[in-house]
Amino acid sequence: MYKKEELLNEIKNIELNGNETLMIHSSFSSVKNIEGGAEAFLEAFKEYFKNGLLLLPSHTWASIKNDNDVLNKQEANSCVGYLTNVAIKDKDFIRSNHPTHSVVAYGMNAIDYIKDDDYAKTPVSPNGSFGKLKNNGYILFIGAPLSKNTFIHSIEEETNVDDRFTDHIYTFYTNDNNKLIKFNMPRHYSTLNPHISDNYEKLLPVLLKRNIAKKVKIMDSNSYLLDAKKTYNLVKEILNKDIHAFDDLRDIEEILNK
Repeated sequence: MYKKEELLNEIKNIELNGNETLMIHSSFSSVKNIEGGAEAFLEAFKEYFKNGLLLLPSHTWASIKNDNDVLNKQEANSCVGYLTNVAIKDKDFIRSNHPTHSVVAYGMNAIDYIKDDDYAKTPVSPNGSFGKLKNNGYILFIGAPLSKNTFIHSIEEETNVDDRFTDHIYTFYTNDNNKLIKFNMPRHYSTLNPHISDNYEKLLPVLLKRNIAKKVKIMDSNSYLLDAKKTYNLVKEILNKDIHAFDDLRDIEEILNK
């Protein structure tokens, strides 16, 4: 059983100073062996990044999927993991207003960082909470595969990759303390694969080879830390070579060497 202090030491060892913007994608089952459970796990990260910005996805695309669906922001559970739902209930985190791809944020400038989600017209806007990670953010995968890298969706949106959205534009609402915010946007969809992001996993060997990602130790989990700005530049390079690079499992190095 890990103690919070041991986890803090491992967070220090990933070689961030605590002033950065860090997005965490997690599978809590891989790190649940800690005294105090998920709350203690989050407290350790909050303590270390109190002078930075800590982000977790709090997506609701599994339940907000029909016209006129309403996200009750203060109550709705996330569909992307146990740890995210603990963060939603933590009074220190604030949640963005995106109806399907919200985030929860803690730390410096949290309100300012998430405010542009109010104007989202797509699931993962290049100007929203995920797209902004390219401005010197980091992404930590704790027991979670790279297919969960929502950030890459924002790069594909910015690059206008086709076959990523429904033709239909949905009307969704977010209820933020009895204030209704209206959104008009498509949903993610590809004719090729209902889970096109599965193909993002093929990036990992290239990210490691180029020192854009590194394997790190977070308790007993298989974890990786990515530099978001460098990841952005690599993915843009790939898509400039082949706009359909993530449509299938073709080798990334072969695409880059065209």
